[in-house]
Amino acid sequence: MIGLPNCKEITRLVLEGEERPLGRAEKLVVRAHYLICRGCTNFGKQVELMRKASARWRNYSED
Repeated sequence: MIGLPNCKEITRLVLEGEERPLGRAEKLVVRAHYLICRGCTNFGKQVELMRKASARWRNYSED
C-alpha cells in the first residue's frame, strides 16, 4: 500500500483483522482512515458488533 489507502483496502484490512492480528502499521492506517471516512468507521463498528454477537451466540448455544 503506497499512499493513502482507499475504502476497499480499509475494508480488506478490517476483515483480515478478524482472521489475524494486524500489525502496528496496518492498525495505524485503519485508524487514520477512520478519521476521514464515516462509512468505513461505521463498517468497522458493524464488524465489531457481529464479532461480539457471534461470540455471545456461541456461548449461549453451548449451554
